[in-house]
Amino acid sequence: MGVYITKEKVIVEDIGKDFKMNNRSFLRILQEAANRASTAVGHGIADIKKNKTTWVLLYWRIKILKRAKYNDELTIKTWASFNKKIYSIRSFEIYLEDELIAFADSKWVFVDATTHSILKIPDEIMQTYGQVEDRVFEEEFKDKFKLPDNLTEKLSYETMKRDLDVNHHVNNIAYLDIASEILSDDLLQDATEIAVVYKKEITYKDIITCYCQDDTVYLYNKEKNILNGIVKIK
Repeated sequence: MGVYITKEKVIVEDIGKDFKMNNRSFLRILQEAANRASTAVGHGIADIKKNKTTWVLLYWRIKILKRAKYNDELTIKTWASFNKKIYSIRSFEIYLEDELIAFADSKWVFVDATTHSILKIPDEIMQTYGQVEDRVFEEEFKDKFKLPDNLTEKLSYETMKRDLDVNHHVNNIAYLDIASEILSDDLLQDATEIAVVYKKEITYKDIITCYCQDDTVYLYNKEKNILNGIVKIK
Protein backbone atom coordinates (compact mmCIF):
# COMPACT_ATOMS: atom_id res chain seq x y z
CA MET A 1 0.00 0.00 0.00
CA GLY A 2 2.68 2.52 0.98
CA VAL A 3 1.47 6.12 1.37
CA TYR A 4 -2.31 6.57 1.47
CA ILE A 5 -3.66 10.01 0.48
CA THR A 6 -7.08 11.38 1.34
CA LYS A 7 -8.84 14.75 1.45
CA GLU A 8 -10.82 16.37 4.26
CA LYS A 9 -12.63 19.70 4.60
CA VAL A 10 -12.54 21.83 7.75
CA ILE A 11 -16.17 21.76 8.90
CA VAL A 12 -18.13 23.80 11.45
CA GLU A 13 -17.42 21.48 14.39
CA ASP A 14 -13.68 21.80 13.66
CA ILE A 15 -13.36 25.52 14.30
CA GLY A 16 -13.14 27.89 17.25
CA LYS A 17 -14.25 31.50 17.58
CA ASP A 18 -11.49 32.68 15.24
CA PHE A 19 -12.74 30.25 12.53
CA LYS A 20 -9.46 28.30 12.76
CA MET A 21 -9.07 24.61 13.50
CA ASN A 22 -9.44 23.65 17.15
CA ASN A 23 -7.33 20.94 18.78
CA ARG A 24 -9.89 18.15 18.55
CA SER A 25 -10.23 18.72 14.79
CA PHE A 26 -6.70 17.42 14.26
CA LEU A 27 -7.59 14.21 16.09
CA ARG A 28 -10.82 13.88 14.11
CA ILE A 29 -9.02 14.24 10.80
CA LEU A 30 -6.22 11.86 11.77
CA GLN A 31 -8.67 9.29 13.08
CA GLU A 32 -10.63 9.43 9.83
CA ALA A 33 -7.51 9.14 7.67
CA ALA A 34 -6.26 6.14 9.66
CA ASN A 35 -9.57 4.32 9.27
CA ARG A 36 -9.79 5.11 5.55
CA ALA A 37 -6.30 3.70 5.05
CA SER A 38 -7.26 0.51 6.90
CA THR A 39 -10.57 0.27 5.05
CA ALA A 40 -8.69 0.42 1.75
CA VAL A 41 -6.92 -2.85 2.65
CA GLY A 42 -9.92 -4.56 4.26
CA HIS A 43 -9.18 -3.87 7.93
CA GLY A 44 -11.30 -0.80 8.75
CA ILE A 45 -14.08 -0.35 11.29
CA ALA A 46 -16.68 -1.93 9.00
CA ASP A 47 -14.51 -5.05 8.65
CA ILE A 48 -14.29 -5.89 12.37
CA LYS A 49 -17.14 -8.45 12.41
CA LYS A 50 -15.81 -10.20 9.31
CA ASN A 51 -12.15 -10.31 10.42
CA LYS A 52 -12.82 -10.71 14.17
CA THR A 53 -9.81 -8.44 14.70
CA THR A 54 -9.31 -4.72 15.12
CA TRP A 55 -6.67 -2.07 15.74
CA VAL A 56 -6.43 -0.36 19.14
CA LEU A 57 -4.80 3.04 19.48
CA LEU A 58 -2.12 3.59 22.15
CA TYR A 59 -1.22 7.22 21.49
CA TRP A 60 -1.41 10.26 19.24
CA ARG A 61 1.46 12.73 18.97
CA ILE A 62 0.86 15.88 16.90
CA LYS A 63 2.96 18.89 15.94
CA ILE A 64 0.88 21.87 14.73
CA LEU A 65 2.60 24.35 12.42
CA LYS A 66 -0.47 26.26 11.25
CA ARG A 67 -4.24 26.12 11.78
CA ALA A 68 -6.39 26.00 8.66
CA LYS A 69 -9.71 27.86 8.52
CA TYR A 70 -13.32 26.91 7.95
CA ASN A 71 -14.01 25.28 4.57
CA ASP A 72 -10.32 24.85 3.73
CA GLU A 73 -9.64 21.56 1.97
CA LEU A 74 -6.78 19.58 3.46
CA THR A 75 -4.68 16.77 2.02
CA ILE A 76 -3.68 14.05 4.48
CA LYS A 77 -0.87 11.63 3.76
CA THR A 78 -0.48 8.59 6.02
CA TRP A 79 1.69 5.49 6.04
CA ALA A 80 3.01 2.74 8.29
CA SER A 81 6.45 4.08 9.14
CA PHE A 82 7.44 1.25 11.47
CA ASN A 83 6.05 -2.24 11.95
CA LYS A 84 6.94 -4.66 14.69
CA LYS A 85 5.26 -7.94 15.54
CA ILE A 86 3.53 -6.42 18.58
CA TYR A 87 2.77 -2.88 17.39
CA SER A 88 2.79 -0.54 14.41
CA ILE A 89 3.64 3.16 14.11
CA ARG A 90 1.48 5.14 11.66
CA SER A 91 2.69 8.56 10.54
CA PHE A 92 0.77 11.49 9.04
CA GLU A 93 1.29 14.78 7.26
CA ILE A 94 -1.48 17.36 6.79
CA TYR A 95 -1.21 19.87 3.95
CA LEU A 96 -3.12 23.02 3.03
CA GLU A 97 -2.48 23.21 -0.70
CA ASP A 98 1.29 22.59 -0.82
CA GLU A 99 2.02 23.84 2.71
CA LEU A 100 2.68 21.35 5.50
CA ILE A 101 0.56 22.54 8.45
CA ALA A 102 0.86 19.58 10.84
CA PHE A 103 2.48 16.19 11.23
CA ALA A 104 1.80 13.35 13.62
CA ASP A 105 2.42 9.77 14.50
CA SER A 106 0.45 7.14 16.37
CA LYS A 107 0.98 3.71 17.88
CA TRP A 108 -1.39 0.77 17.34
CA VAL A 109 -1.73 -2.82 18.50
CA PHE A 110 -3.61 -5.61 16.70
CA VAL A 111 -6.35 -7.09 18.86
CA ASP A 112 -8.77 -10.02 18.89
CA ALA A 113 -12.18 -8.30 18.67
CA THR A 114 -13.86 -10.99 20.81
CA THR A 115 -11.37 -11.55 23.63
CA HIS A 116 -9.70 -8.10 23.38
CA SER A 117 -6.30 -9.78 23.75
CA ILE A 118 -3.31 -8.35 21.87
CA LEU A 119 -2.17 -10.45 18.91
CA LYS A 120 1.06 -10.61 17.00
CA ILE A 121 0.60 -8.75 13.73
CA PRO A 122 0.58 -11.39 10.97
CA ASP A 123 3.20 -11.05 8.24
CA GLU A 124 0.50 -10.87 5.58
CA ILE A 125 -1.12 -7.90 7.36
CA MET A 126 2.18 -6.02 7.51
CA GLN A 127 2.82 -6.79 3.84
CA THR A 128 -0.67 -5.57 2.90
CA TYR A 129 -0.11 -2.21 4.58
CA GLY A 130 3.48 -1.97 3.48
CA GLN A 131 6.08 0.15 5.21
CA VAL A 132 7.56 3.52 4.27
CA GLU A 133 10.64 4.15 6.40
CA ASP A 134 9.99 7.85 6.84
CA ARG A 135 9.39 8.93 10.45
CA VAL A 136 8.04 12.45 10.99
CA PHE A 137 9.62 12.82 14.45
CA GLU A 138 13.32 12.29 15.01
CA GLU A 139 13.00 11.28 18.65
CA GLU A 140 11.09 8.30 20.04
CA PHE A 141 7.98 9.07 22.07
CA LYS A 142 8.05 7.95 25.70
CA ASP A 143 4.53 6.67 26.36
CA LYS A 144 5.14 5.22 29.83
CA PHE A 145 3.41 7.28 32.54
CA LYS A 146 2.22 6.84 36.09
CA LEU A 147 0.10 9.12 38.26
CA PRO A 148 2.35 11.40 40.38
CA ASP A 149 1.71 11.71 44.11
CA ASN A 150 0.01 14.61 45.88
CA LEU A 151 -1.84 16.13 42.94
CA THR A 152 -4.98 18.22 43.47
CA GLU A 153 -8.21 17.08 41.87
CA LYS A 154 -9.34 19.55 39.19
CA LEU A 155 -12.44 17.92 37.71
CA SER A 156 -14.74 14.93 38.15
CA TYR A 157 -16.57 13.84 35.00
CA GLU A 158 -19.12 11.06 34.48
CA THR A 159 -18.98 9.77 30.93
CA MET A 160 -22.10 10.04 28.78
CA LYS A 161 -23.60 8.24 25.77
CA ARG A 162 -22.36 11.03 23.51
CA ASP A 163 -18.76 10.07 24.39
CA LEU A 164 -19.02 6.50 23.12
CA ASP A 165 -17.72 5.00 19.89
CA VAL A 166 -18.79 1.94 17.87
CA ASN A 167 -17.12 -0.35 20.43
CA HIS A 168 -19.15 1.25 23.26
CA HIS A 169 -15.97 2.68 24.78
CA VAL A 170 -15.26 6.38 25.16
CA ASN A 171 -13.91 7.62 21.83
CA ASN A 172 -10.26 8.61 21.80
CA ILE A 173 -11.11 12.24 20.97
CA ALA A 174 -13.20 12.50 24.16
CA TYR A 175 -10.04 12.07 26.26
CA LEU A 176 -8.84 15.37 24.84
CA ASP A 177 -12.28 16.95 25.36
CA ILE A 178 -12.31 16.00 29.04
CA ALA A 179 -8.76 17.21 29.65
CA SER A 180 -9.46 20.51 27.87
CA GLU A 181 -12.03 21.42 30.53
CA ILE A 182 -9.27 22.18 33.03
CA LEU A 183 -6.77 23.88 30.72
CA SER A 184 -6.64 27.59 29.97
CA ASP A 185 -8.21 29.00 26.82
CA ASP A 186 -4.90 30.62 25.85
CA LEU A 187 -3.04 27.32 26.07
CA LEU A 188 -5.70 25.49 24.07
CA GLN A 189 -5.87 28.16 21.38
CA ASP A 190 -2.12 28.53 20.94
CA ALA A 191 -1.06 24.90 21.38
CA THR A 192 1.58 23.65 18.97
CA GLU A 193 2.07 20.16 20.41
CA ILE A 194 -0.55 17.63 21.52
CA ALA A 195 -0.05 14.12 22.82
CA VAL A 196 -2.79 11.78 24.03
CA VAL A 197 -1.81 8.44 25.58
CA TYR A 198 -4.40 5.71 26.12
CA LYS A 199 -3.70 3.41 29.06
CA LYS A 200 -7.10 1.79 29.63
CA GLU A 201 -10.48 2.08 27.95
CA ILE A 202 -13.13 4.27 29.59
CA THR A 203 -16.70 3.01 29.55
CA TYR A 204 -20.19 4.48 29.94
CA LYS A 205 -20.90 6.16 33.30
CA ASP A 206 -17.30 5.82 34.49
CA ILE A 207 -16.40 8.70 36.79
CA ILE A 208 -13.09 10.15 35.66
CA THR A 209 -11.06 12.38 37.96
CA CYS A 210 -8.69 14.83 36.28
CA TYR A 211 -5.41 15.96 37.82
CA CYS A 212 -3.02 18.48 36.28
CA GLN A 213 0.72 18.96 36.57
CA ASP A 214 2.33 21.60 34.36
CA ASP A 215 1.22 20.82 30.79
CA THR A 216 -0.01 17.31 31.58
CA VAL A 217 -3.52 16.14 32.51
CA TYR A 218 -4.05 12.71 34.07
CA LEU A 219 -7.41 10.96 33.63
CA TYR A 220 -7.92 8.59 36.55
CA ASN A 221 -10.72 6.29 37.72
CA LYS A 222 -10.70 6.29 41.52
CA GLU A 223 -13.29 3.51 41.84
CA LYS A 224 -11.30 1.10 39.64
CA ASN A 225 -7.88 2.48 40.68
CA ILE A 226 -6.90 2.85 37.02
CA LEU A 227 -4.98 5.51 35.12
CA ASN A 228 -7.00 5.71 31.90
CA GLY A 229 -5.10 8.29 29.93
CA ILE A 230 -2.69 11.20 29.76
CA VAL A 231 -3.04 14.39 27.73
CA LYS A 232 -0.12 16.76 27.14
CA ILE A 233 -0.66 20.12 25.47
CA LYS A 234 1.91 22.87 25.00
